[in-house]
Amino acid sequence: MSKAFEEHMKRINPTGVEWADMTEQQQLELREKWDAVVSVPENLNCSCPRTGCRNNRNCRFCIALHRYYDCFTDCFDPLGLEMQTGIPPEKRFDMHTKMQSTNNPPEGIIDPSDPDGSRERLNRMNSPEQMRKVLATWDEVVRNPKNTACNCPRTDCWYHGNCVKCAALHRYHSGFPNCFRYLADEVEAYAEKYRQSI
Repeated sequence: MSKAFEEHMKRINPTGVEWADMTEQQQLELREKWDAVVSVPENLNCSCPRTGCRNNRNCRFCIALHRYYDCFTDCFDPLGLEMQTGIPPEKRFDMHTKMQSTNNPPEGIIDPSDPDGSRERLNRMNSPEQMRKVLATWDEVVRNPKNTACNCPRTDCWYHGNCVKCAALHRYHSGFPNCFRYLADEVEAYAEKYRQSI
């Protein structure tokens, strides 16, 4: 279990009792706390600034698309950056570029010192026809049931398959849902390796 995930689990389940070892009453009490989080509209709001995106406010499609391309959604990106605190922008774990790429040569577009700007330049470089192809590919991804299916093994969770509430709950407790854990572990390992190298 990674350090970040361990700390997250302590926040989301402060009882110190493993889920499988809880009594039904303990599980219900924990559910009341979780329900209190996901019943607050502000916690459910989409914080992504890309309001023109067709998947904006559609957590299921947004998460499926980003997971397919091995990158965090914008609402989880700050947590990914926090895990890399102290690492120069040009040395951070790189993600997102392949999601927006149309196989154009990256020279002059991808600037390691400005990864966010690189994404915007990559978008501007694409012609409308190229962008239509990218969007068509994204549509294929999110309309494939295999990509949108909840892959969390905790099928007894009340929010299993409910991306909006699941994402809100994990974000509130400063961690990642199970479907992003593999990527969070990778980022954490990368950051730790970098810190040990300096």
